[in-house]
Amino acid sequence: MRKDPFIVLGLDKGATQSEVQSAYESLREEYRSRIHIEGDEGKKAAKKLAEIEDAYQDAMEMLSKGSEVKDVYTHVADLLKKGDLDKAQSALDNVSERNAEWHYFQSAVYHSKGWNYEAKSQLEMAINMDPENQKYKDTLERMKRHEEGGDGSDRARTSSGANADAASAGGQQRSYDPYDDYTRRRTASDCCTSLICADCCCECMGGDLIRCC
Repeated sequence: MRKDPFIVLGLDKGATQSEVQSAYESLREEYRSRIHIEGDEGKKAAKKLAEIEDAYQDAMEMLSKGSEVKDVYTHVADLLKKGDLDKAQSALDNVSERNAEWHYFQSAVYHSKGWNYEAKSQLEMAINMDPENQKYKDTLERMKRHEEGGDGSDRARTSSGANADAASAGGQQRSYDPYDDYTRRRTASDCCTSLICADCCCECMGGDLIRCC
């Protein structure tokens, strides 16, 4: 079993491709100068050099996949903005690593479909996997407030969540928040429904909010 490539190269998990390249070249140069030494030292140097080569390839492949996944989430955010939920779901289905961000965007897809229970469950999974992520926690709080009716103070558009992710990945500001649909879906018919319900309650108590009905 191969060792962690970042440990072999003397790097932490957050290393960039340029840092991997630099560490690889430095270590390769160091051990290349030792492989011609006779005895165990030369053999150990040759073994270490092979290990460094494997670590370099593995680290670069991991970083490349990470970049591809980030591009996928930018693509999913664009599809959600366009309302193309089937393609957004298909893009998520093709991601093999189901990390916290994956569950966050899956939650956004479910929410856009109106599957609020499933959306909240996916969001809670994202928080369990990455409990320090404020974006996930803020989104869950907004969802809970809207489920409870809210007080209207939360209805201003924000640039948090997937909006910020897509903007940073694409280099431009986007006006998209997958959870802002709660505010957009409240229409005149919703107000009428609320008034009729309120009138029924008043009549039960002996009053009459709407005299014509």
